[in-house]
Amino acid sequence: MDFAALSPTYAGFHQLMKQIAGDLIERQQLELPQLTATLFTDQSHHYFPIPGMYGGFSYELTILENEMVLITESWCRVVEGSGQRHIITAKGIGLSAKGFV
Repeated sequence: MDFAALSPTYAGFHQLMKQIAGDLIERQQLELPQLTATLFTDQSHHYFPIPGMYGGFSYELTILENEMVLITESWCRVVEGSGQRHIITAKGIGLSAKGFV
């Protein structure tokens, strides 16, 4: 797997995380998930909790329409309807669902 080719996708993921939970990430000086070989293990779904958010981000690297994409869901358990699903590619970030959880 060419990790360099996925760098824009991961940059988009970090951008989205900061957009949704930037204050909490900054205040706690959290180190955001990095692009590593662990993404390609048998465990396809990964989770990154954000303390204080009462939730966090699940994410999965997969192939969709012949393109490597990162699908991520974020939510806050104490805010009904806060769930959002995004599809992130090297070309950008798209909201694919919202209002769940």
